[in-house]
Amino acid sequence: MSTIGSKAAEVFNNLDVAKTAKPKGAGSTILRYPLDLDQHALNYIRFEIVDRATQLDQKSIYLYTPPGFSVPDGATYNQADLGIVGGATEAATETASGERDIGSAQNAKDLAGAVIQKAISKGGTIGQAALIQGGQASNPYTNVAFQGTVLRSFNFPFKLVAESEDEAEQVRLIENTFRKFLYPDVADTEFLLKYPPLFKIEFVTKVGDEMLRNKFMPFINYCYLLNMTTTFNESTNIFHTSGQPTEVTLSLTFQESKAMIRKDLYSDPDNFNTADYHGQYDSPVNIPPVQDGE
Repeated sequence: MSTIGSKAAEVFNNLDVAKTAKPKGAGSTILRYPLDLDQHALNYIRFEIVDRATQLDQKSIYLYTPPGFSVPDGATYNQADLGIVGGATEAATETASGERDIGSAQNAKDLAGAVIQKAISKGGTIGQAALIQGGQASNPYTNVAFQGTVLRSFNFPFKLVAESEDEAEQVRLIENTFRKFLYPDVADTEFLLKYPPLFKIEFVTKVGDEMLRNKFMPFINYCYLLNMTTTFNESTNIFHTSGQPTEVTLSLTFQESKAMIRKDLYSDPDNFNTADYHGQYDSPVNIPPVQDGE
């Protein structure tokens, strides 16, 4: 084993991550791929399945960090034609600054009303004809109106190639755990559905001798699993002796449970000199041990 691999293994042991290749049953609180993740992965992703009602972690899945991760931040703006109101507001602003004087209006409210009345008096077919004849058009006073931010979605592609029966069993559990908690459950009555659990997604990296949340990767708020596509033996037709496929390809799409605003993402939203994500990045990631027999 390489020096880096040995060090990573030591870090995982210190964090009480189960190192055994023995597959755990469906009741295990920790799943991971590959089984020897601790020997060569210095960066990985943790998916924590969180009960929506109690906010308690129910299960954790650790996977390698796939290449090409992208973050689709976005905001929505609509076009707003302010028209007469826009003209009145602009005129009121200019009059207040002493640049224009219209009639005898004493304040912005009276001024806006005066402008609107003048526009109305020149409106209709006669007013429109006069504008056309004069080669003029009404100023729509088009502005941009902020609507909100978009719901962010994140795609994670994984190719899980099992090198042993034990690893194939771990892959099966990972695949079925994601699928299981994409779906809702029946509530107290069959006429109602209970929301699926949330997913807390974190990037983890090795810093010195500790595994910490990676402050250089984006902060992701609580998510729902939106889509899951599974492909079995995409590039091979080989199966293990148990019948399990040797290759499982997952494409997972998560969507945050709410549209983000600045304070949801950053610890100091009003400070233009800092851009630190939420989260305690200087504290070790505490991973509960997997107990034998779970």
